[in-house]
Amino acid sequence: MPDSDEFWDFYWETSNHKLADLGKWEAIRAASRLVRRLAVDPLQPVRILELGCGEGQVIGALVRAHAGTRAIEASCGVDYAPAAIEKGRRAFPELTFVEGDFTDPGMLAGLGQFEIVLLVNALHEVFSAIYSDTLGEVDVPQAKQHVEATLVRAAERLARGGYLLLFDGLESDGDVSGVVRICWRDREARRRFETFAAEYRPFRITYCETGDPLRVELSYRDFTRYMTKSIFLDKPLWQTERLESYQYFNQAEFRAAFERLGLEVLELRTLTVDYEKWRAEVEIETEGVDFPAEHILLVGRHR
Repeated sequence: MPDSDEFWDFYWETSNHKLADLGKWEAIRAASRLVRRLAVDPLQPVRILELGCGEGQVIGALVRAHAGTRAIEASCGVDYAPAAIEKGRRAFPELTFVEGDFTDPGMLAGLGQFEIVLLVNALHEVFSAIYSDTLGEVDVPQAKQHVEATLVRAAERLARGGYLLLFDGLESDGDVSGVVRICWRDREARRRFETFAAEYRPFRITYCETGDPLRVELSYRDFTRYMTKSIFLDKPLWQTERLESYQYFNQAEFRAAFERLGLEVLELRTLTVDYEKWRAEVEIETEGVDFPAEHILLVGRHR
């Protein structure tokens, strides 16, 4: 295949519409650039490890697109869900899939070293797993420690000079406790929010009535959690998504975590793919407040 960025941008944009809808296309495109950067040296192996790979859509697409790259067939996907792993094996028989918990240090240590390690929408599940029945929500300090420990183990799988690519949800910078007034476009949108507030498990969602049935006030933190989960409401995926917080670190926390791992931060970008959908559902009436950044893409290199 041609080796220009323009060709590969077109290739990924036209071949992964479903992943693009979730923003994952940006992660795949960035990982593809890393594969090509490494493959400039024909003797350089390029092995990919994806932690929390699900059915293998990301790693499978990358390996197939870059077939012929040295050692890429030694790539591996890890996920704890047996059904997802089985689907991955059927869809991408050329890959190795391992069923297991990638937060388990013993399991990861046996996988070997890789030139690229991917964490695509994986660590927010690690964070959300530390739910406290006593608190009635996620134990944030413990959950953040769990995320950091998992990042350490992921980075340990990097070969010298390898890359760690993370794509996930993003907590807003600044004071997320500030109050925001919003106006729903219609009663159906208000109903959807009420469903979210009642069923979302990681944190209690609170809001204040204003006397107008279409207007409420709530913290920017809770507003962010609603907007980034709203696409799943009234869909089968909601039964899983309602259990997970997409936010856990802000930009500064992500960067600091990578730097503590000794990784050189090569790329840090934020993006939102659902902005127009959000605007169609709700209006922000508080001056100077905009919709949150939805995703972060972070690439670090082993020094």
